[in-house]
Amino acid sequence: MKIFYSISLLIFTYCSAMAQNYVSQADSCFKAKNYSCAAQNYDLFLQKVEGRSNVIAYRAATSWSLTGDKDRAFNAISIYIRNNYLNGVIIFSKDMIAEKSFDRLKNDIRWQTLISGVITKEDSVVKAENTKTAAFKAIQINLENNSTLKKLNFTKMNALQVYNKIKKYNSYQTIKRKYLSMQIKLTDSLNMAYLIVLPNNYNPKKHYPLLFFLHGAVSSNTGYLNYVDETDTSGWNRYYTKYANLNKIIMVYPHANKDYNWMYPDKGFFMVPTILKQIKQVINIDDDKVFISGHSNGATGSFSYLMKQPSPYAGFYGFNTRPVVATGGTFLRNIYNRSFFNVSVDQDYYYPPQAHDSLNNVMKNLKADYQDHRYTGFPHWFPQFNESEPAYALLFDDLNKRKRDPFHHNIYWECDDTKYGRCDWLSITLLDTVSKKAPWQKNINFKINKWIVLDKKNKAVTRDTSLNAFVYKKTSGAIKANFNNNVFTVSTSSVKSFSLFISPQMVNINKPVIVVVNGKTCYKGKVKYNKAFMINEFKNTADRKAIWINHIDIKVL
Repeated sequence: MKIFYSISLLIFTYCSAMAQNYVSQADSCFKAKNYSCAAQNYDLFLQKVEGRSNVIAYRAATSWSLTGDKDRAFNAISIYIRNNYLNGVIIFSKDMIAEKSFDRLKNDIRWQTLISGVITKEDSVVKAENTKTAAFKAIQINLENNSTLKKLNFTKMNALQVYNKIKKYNSYQTIKRKYLSMQIKLTDSLNMAYLIVLPNNYNPKKHYPLLFFLHGAVSSNTGYLNYVDETDTSGWNRYYTKYANLNKIIMVYPHANKDYNWMYPDKGFFMVPTILKQIKQVINIDDDKVFISGHSNGATGSFSYLMKQPSPYAGFYGFNTRPVVATGGTFLRNIYNRSFFNVSVDQDYYYPPQAHDSLNNVMKNLKADYQDHRYTGFPHWFPQFNESEPAYALLFDDLNKRKRDPFHHNIYWECDDTKYGRCDWLSITLLDTVSKKAPWQKNINFKINKWIVLDKKNKAVTRDTSLNAFVYKKTSGAIKANFNNNVFTVSTSSVKSFSLFISPQMVNINKPVIVVVNGKTCYKGKVKYNKAFMINEFKNTADRKAIWINHIDIKVL
């Protein structure tokens, strides 16, 4: 069960365009203080969706209360309470008591009866939830007490032994549960739960692919979950469940809210890589087959990890994506290091099909590994429909063919924040924001001239607009680099310094490594195994395949 702690947290999808119009009309009436009009339209919406929205039921209740119609107000409150229970929203009595719009109801005996019932329900549920939370925490503590970092002791090893120990490590404990609810620490006082779904008959001696699914509507969520259960695997996610089971892929369902998420603001972007590091320490993951998918805001999140922090992942997927980085520049050439698989529809208000077509043309010109699969006749909530299943079959077919190569010979990387300066074996460590950019570093953009909106009759119509697809507010720096036969050849643009991470799978460490930057030799020397560096890198990533033995720091002259 998922417990949220506010009256406005439920993420819901309007079931029809007609129903959505009632909400728009009601909101306009409420703003104009025409509460009778507002209440009637909210009620019409509830009739269209069979009363399933607690948010709209709450608005109807406040509106009827403000009109003085107590009977209808209490009816709407009853629907609100029922829907909260159905959707796992438990702690809301304090919000009801504080609601000024209900002041006309509070001297009615029905009010006391309702509030008393809610508080009694809350008390019993909270006790049960605390018990469940403690049980899940105990499971997580047990797993973490037997984690990779707890088991590995490098004290008496030399650097080469450390390298081999990490590479060959395969001592994971048996896990008999299919569903694992774990928590990630957001701050010293805040945690958020996420769900791990293991394949049937999980074997700790085998390593498995892993796929993250990032949900949408992050701005609608303000709660912090103590635990999650298998409800994440049904409904819109039913096809992830089906194809993950068929292909023995571990599914991971993180949860986010408006403050900590994978899109905006940036303070929550650490969540997915941190969750991955936690999982890698207790479950046998194939480091070269970790993927991210998402829907709506989650798909934008997947695209953002591709653009900003792709190193741990093999590929990226998105349903109903808005392909843009919300916290900085969208540097499309960064896709050269990975791939993106997009599923778009022709009636999507989140991002119009014409813009997807323009982006697809840009990607073709770049010769990027990018796919756009278009489905016609469907709105933004495409995964809700059974007709979306073929897209999932294609996704998993693509996923099965992909494998990360952290030692690929060529890297293009661009950033406007060195916090996200790392891609595989290259890290931009300092930007030069005043120098002239090299001719090959150019911002990519295109105009969006059409956007889909819902008209007054709630039909999807295309409207004229004039928008740039991407916004570049900060100066960025970029690097083109490759290596061959122990020689790294690097071209920089607006970069003051960078680091190269070295693996014996890239170079012959018995011979000197040469680094040529902008036509000048900046480094020549042998690179040795560095024990402390290796251990620190492993602690940061828990990656057993991308093992970096040392690094070379370069200042651009």
